[in-house]
Amino acid sequence: MTALSPGLDCVLQRLSVGQGLAAEEARLDAVCQGESQFELLAWQPLDRALVMPRRHERTEGFPAARQVLRERGWPILFRATGGTPVPQCPEVVNVTLVLRCRVGSSAAHLEWGYHRLGDPWCEWLTALGVTDADLGSVPGAYCDGRFNVRIGGRKLVGTAQRWRRVRGCRDMALLVHGAMQVGGDPAELVDIVNTFQEAIDDPQRFLPESHVALQQAVPELDLETALPGLLSRLVTERRSPR
Repeated sequence: MTALSPGLDCVLQRLSVGQGLAAEEARLDAVCQGESQFELLAWQPLDRALVMPRRHERTEGFPAARQVLRERGWPILFRATGGTPVPQCPEVVNVTLVLRCRVGSSAAHLEWGYHRLGDPWCEWLTALGVTDADLGSVPGAYCDGRFNVRIGGRKLVGTAQRWRRVRGCRDMALLVHGAMQVGGDPAELVDIVNTFQEAIDDPQRFLPESHVALQQAVPELDLETALPGLLSRLVTERRSPR
């Protein structure tokens, strides 16, 4: 485990996918209940699962698809955010930031939420020597969105967010999450998502070349040593919702 900094208890935890999802939910609940102002969780799966919104369970071909994935060693789990299925496995590192915010009526705070996570992430990559890190969509990527963290136009980190009311007041709790493939071959994870797509008879397919793993961009990187730099940037970022 890697400590973030003196006085702040944040380590890269090794958890099952189910435990990781539950830990994220617990941190959101802590802020919503007024027990905490700020939570940061970094975790890496011990096992693997294909994680998706529960709406996929209503798809006609879902039972057969679940069996196909189970036979390949990829159980299906559900998450509260939207998008398409996303593989979780030991080649992925997840970072979840939860904080208490005061926001106005404008929807601009949604974009702020993504920048609150994505901008420090891009700055961290730049500090590692990556010259072309930015935020944006990636045609052909699974669970694509406008605020992927990209390297050379390829998806490194998928992002998602949730907003919930803090109990007893008008403040809001923001959960914003990033899933970064750190090693392995992106084609293997794309294949698992495409296997699900085929099994539910969905014609959409995703492209391996739309994805990149951190190890491909920074081959000599020691993640245990480098990750605290990312977490520290997320802690010290001070910009407020617009």
